[in-house]
Amino acid sequence: MAEKDLVSKKIEDYNEVFADIYNTLLFRSPVINPDWLKAGPTESIYKTDNKDLNSQSRDILKKYHDETHLVISSFGIENQASIDKKMPIRIMGYDAGTYHQQLKDRESEITPVITIVLNMADKKWDAPKSIHEMLKTDEKLVKYVQNYKIHVFDIAFLEDDTIESFTSDFREIARFFKKKRLGDNPFTSQMELAHPEEIIEFISVFTQDKRYLDGIPYIENVKKEGGAVTMCAVADALISEGIRKGKLEGIREGKLEGKLEGKLEGKIELLHEMNYSISEIASRLGISDEQVKKILQK
Repeated sequence: MAEKDLVSKKIEDYNEVFADIYNTLLFRSPVINPDWLKAGPTESIYKTDNKDLNSQSRDILKKYHDETHLVISSFGIENQASIDKKMPIRIMGYDAGTYHQQLKDRESEITPVITIVLNMADKKWDAPKSIHEMLKTDEKLVKYVQNYKIHVFDIAFLEDDTIESFTSDFREIARFFKKKRLGDNPFTSQMELAHPEEIIEFISVFTQDKRYLDGIPYIENVKKEGGAVTMCAVADALISEGIRKGKLEGIREGKLEGKLEGKLEGKIELLHEMNYSISEIASRLGISDEQVKKILQK
């Protein structure tokens, strides 16, 4: 959980990415100016019924200021790798904590707090999106119970035109999760990435697949040389890095063939998941179709 929070903060903390997410998904127009965003506190303290003090941390919060530097509102993002049936209560708690902080800071005016939820799972959100949906109570009482609704966006199910509407690197994140769900190769884009390391780390954590991290050394090298990094180039780096590691370890241990095949196994599986054919995998890795079939059969 801590790792998920950390990597999501790294990419979404960039103001142009944060504003792009809100403008594309929630407002569907350029409402937020990224230049007016500032980092807000993600931790709040609350008191329970037995008067114990507890803390709660949200993924990311931004305060939105206008030209006069007055706070207009606060915007939050919560990233979910899985579906949480208690999400409405969690979001209500986060927002309440932000409102309480305004009271504590003796703000002259209370400003609105909005939080959106980004569902990164490969299934649509099928859990409650409001407090009322969670309740089991007499219908006569429901109308007297305050409701709290949440905004949830299923990233892997976004329409193509919505994905293309993103102007920041988040376009590649959305494209990746949708293509992966559909069984398509998610590394075909030639769009230059502004924050490639953060994107790869984000993908690695939310897919729970550390093989993607093998592309980071390549990214760092390309950036040092002043080159552009794309998702398509990252795919080639993942493959070549796996081959290089296998050869180096094989040479050190005097077992080149066995070590190389062991290292290639993960890369073959990754390419297979990207929807490459057996012949395409063999061609890219410089091995025979029979070797690919043998590893995939395992």
